[in-house]
Amino acid sequence: MRSLGVVIALGYLLWTQVGCGSVAGTCPDIDLQSSHDNCGACGHACAADQGCNSGTCGSCPAGQSLCGGSCADTDSDAANCGGCSMACNTGEVCGAASCQVACDPTKLSSPIHDPWGATWDGLERMPAALDVATTTCKAFGGRLPTPSELYRVSASQSGIVGQSFQTNYLWSQAPDDQLDQAVIRLSDGGTSTLAASSMGAYRCICSAPMPKTFTGVHCNGMPGSECFTVGSYNFDSKDRPALRKGAAVWECVHERAHLADLPQLVEAIHARLPGSGQSISTADASNSNNSTTIRWTGLTWSPPGDVGVVDLRTPAPFRCAAPKAEASPNPNTIPNQFVPPFSRYKGETSDTATAAWAVAHDTCATRGGHLPRATELAELIGQGLPNGSNNDLWSSDQCGYNGTQFLAATNNWTALDQRYSYASTGTDATAGWAYKTGNQPFRCIYYPIDPALRAPTTCMGGCFTLALPGNPAPTIWFDSADRPATKLADAFVDCAGAGGRLASERDLTEAIWAGLPNGSGMYLYTSDLGQGNATVVRWTGVGTNAFKDEYAADMTWSTNPAVTYAHRCMWTNELR
Repeated sequence: MRSLGVVIALGYLLWTQVGCGSVAGTCPDIDLQSSHDNCGACGHACAADQGCNSGTCGSCPAGQSLCGGSCADTDSDAANCGGCSMACNTGEVCGAASCQVACDPTKLSSPIHDPWGATWDGLERMPAALDVATTTCKAFGGRLPTPSELYRVSASQSGIVGQSFQTNYLWSQAPDDQLDQAVIRLSDGGTSTLAASSMGAYRCICSAPMPKTFTGVHCNGMPGSECFTVGSYNFDSKDRPALRKGAAVWECVHERAHLADLPQLVEAIHARLPGSGQSISTADASNSNNSTTIRWTGLTWSPPGDVGVVDLRTPAPFRCAAPKAEASPNPNTIPNQFVPPFSRYKGETSDTATAAWAVAHDTCATRGGHLPRATELAELIGQGLPNGSNNDLWSSDQCGYNGTQFLAATNNWTALDQRYSYASTGTDATAGWAYKTGNQPFRCIYYPIDPALRAPTTCMGGCFTLALPGNPAPTIWFDSADRPATKLADAFVDCAGAGGRLASERDLTEAIWAGLPNGSGMYLYTSDLGQGNATVVRWTGVGTNAFKDEYAADMTWSTNPAVTYAHRCMWTNELR
């Protein structure tokens, strides 16, 4: 009997090792955390359209794809780099959806480690043209640093790499315009530009592959506290170096973020975002061909004195901002869509024929998108938006008043222009303006969607819902009634406190055409500013397409932000 028991026990042990024994609960050489056919337990297969993630069957998380029955991040998975089954070679890592040589820090000269996780050349390399410097660093898996990476290790900031006697300007990754590159010196963090064909000193760095979200060391700030979080967004906790607007837009996109706009910054200021007291450039256009600036210290922000303008070619500090969570591109299929490599906005690959300002807004809304901000269009152009027609395309940015009529900012480019200058003067001028009473071609933009976001409960007079085409539908909610008259700064704070944002002129134009009710015929504040002047709009009753957003029937300027006007707030499930 004893020998029979041994035989039975041996047989049971063998069965559990080769099969899916209920006692052992394991399958040899199978990862129950990711196996499609053995997800969480031996023999527990997921459905064909599901993946196994952390031992549970289900749809893949945002930003991941179903590859061979498992969820994979094709931006960083070396076995599925840029797409399923696209494996990197031995010695390569996957970053930004492309296989890259793993950086060999032994190829750096006298390596220095910074507290943001990068390892630097401790010594400058001999001057070289930009393309030679770029190739030299890439050969061993390194790269040129960004302007902010150079700035924060300079002698005037942390002194970790830079010394006061190191006055050579060094190459950065950031293009300034079609011919020049942003350069930074380590003695004081000063910035300038240098023709890409010129000879410039440089340093290579080794760093981790780029993440998919704007977080950690990719925010600019002191080690360990680089990001400042407000709600679902991360902001730089410190100013970035003074760059021209084109280079600033490039750097924010490279960090998986966007150049922060004024409404975002005002909300963050009141959430105690630290301020330097210097005027920083924002994503907002103003006064023909300029960029709106804002300055603050502590919680103090007071228009018009703290709001100004800077020319697009004049270097200015700036900050980046973006949703802190992973955001996949808009899931809806858009005809002729363009999906950029870095930002999560979608664009269109061809122009739409000329149309009036308000008609362009409505056309994009009926497609499930929006007329883009000027900086948003610049982001897409710099990431390879094709088929530039050299026509001035509408943006939704208010751009001031020239004594005749109110203006809107425009962008133009030819063919493919990944060194987009974002300049209003010079031979490579690409930013302009057009009268809002005219007609211009345009393209639409489509934002990521968070379908988990639901209608707010704080709308004044109930919520007016504008659901755009799509599944899931991009949705914007508005106050159905005006909020009490207040100063401009207080209107920003009021909407932020309600969990929303002060509606922009673009927001209101779309909503009025869709029937936004209870127009009082009195002016309302919008979030569009230019040198301290907020644009104000009005309509009567239920909105219709009779609203053109033109001076003087529909809109004008409030020349004094201390004057009180009513306002309306908006909320959206779009991650703008």
